[in-house]
Amino acid sequence: MFDESKEMEPLGSANLWKSLFPLARNWRVIGITYVLWVAFLVYGLWASHRIGSGWWWASAVSAPLTHITAFAWLAPLPWILTRRLRSPWKFILGFTLSALSCEAIAALLPIIDAWFLARAGVRFSLGKVLEIYISLVGPAMMIVGGLVAARAYSEERREASEAEAQIAKNRLLQGQVHPHVLFNALNGLAELIHKDAKAAERAVRHLSDLLRRILRASEHMRLPLREERKIVADFLALESIRLGTRLRVLWEWDEGLDEIELPPLLLQPLVENAIKHGIAPSIPGGELVIRARAQDGAVFLEVWNSGMPFRETEGRNGIGVKNLRSRLALHFGSEATLSVGPSGEGTLACIRLEAIQVECGHETTEGPGRR
Repeated sequence: MFDESKEMEPLGSANLWKSLFPLARNWRVIGITYVLWVAFLVYGLWASHRIGSGWWWASAVSAPLTHITAFAWLAPLPWILTRRLRSPWKFILGFTLSALSCEAIAALLPIIDAWFLARAGVRFSLGKVLEIYISLVGPAMMIVGGLVAARAYSEERREASEAEAQIAKNRLLQGQVHPHVLFNALNGLAELIHKDAKAAERAVRHLSDLLRRILRASEHMRLPLREERKIVADFLALESIRLGTRLRVLWEWDEGLDEIELPPLLLQPLVENAIKHGIAPSIPGGELVIRARAQDGAVFLEVWNSGMPFRETEGRNGIGVKNLRSRLALHFGSEATLSVGPSGEGTLACIRLEAIQVECGHETTEGPGRR
């Protein structure tokens, strides 16, 4: 099925690239550095009246590129490739590989530059340049590579800790939903025991199915939207036994959204609120419209109910609504909103998820609660 740990692991070539080359996220700074370096060399060529030589131009473009590649991309690699080893082997092997590779790269850098400069007619002692590079540039690359790798490892641990904290907080919030659902369901079941024993028996079976599905859902950070619909259907089966014909349910559900993965238990609290505060207190009952639709790249999950009129305290202070707002903020930040208020002759609760881009083949037709 769906594994939380897999959601938090970096997968794919893009994340692998960032893992091996941590400075990739700073590519703009590196690019600006390269451009400024080339501009400085070109200015030097202009000042020395050598700007007309193609080999000087080639040297001005290649030298910054090879040096930045050596320091920003290659130097951290030995430390990064050995960071999964246990101490002290992590440091010993990382230091050894870093020393060998950085000295080899430091010896190669002046040879590349010398090839262009020799064709530009420049005379110099390649041996002395190699000696300087091996004694100074190589150790400098080791130090820079070690610092970059250490910072990347620290960032990785911080991100892992934040991911674990998010999972723990999500489980805590979802755990608050379970006893709330059970408490309300048992209250309704107590009414049935005295009125209709057979109906109470059916309700117990539906309650068992509902709790089993909720417990499975609580093990995951996200599930396909179709699973949310099954949870709501189980809950409505339970409530229909208690309310009978007073509860009239209409689904306006775009099945093209079933595969979108969302945090579980988003709709169930809204459906429960609609029945508890709108339909159950009303003598004739009311209609309940459950809608999932896509529009302008956003997903809308809506619950509309008739019955008792909307009261502001129910839209803001309920346990389920507060919990739902917290979970939406945890998963989506400002890119998800929850609104509850009067709509037409009833009450509309709407979750808007702006962060999820979907393609919808058709739009839901107008129904109760649409403005």
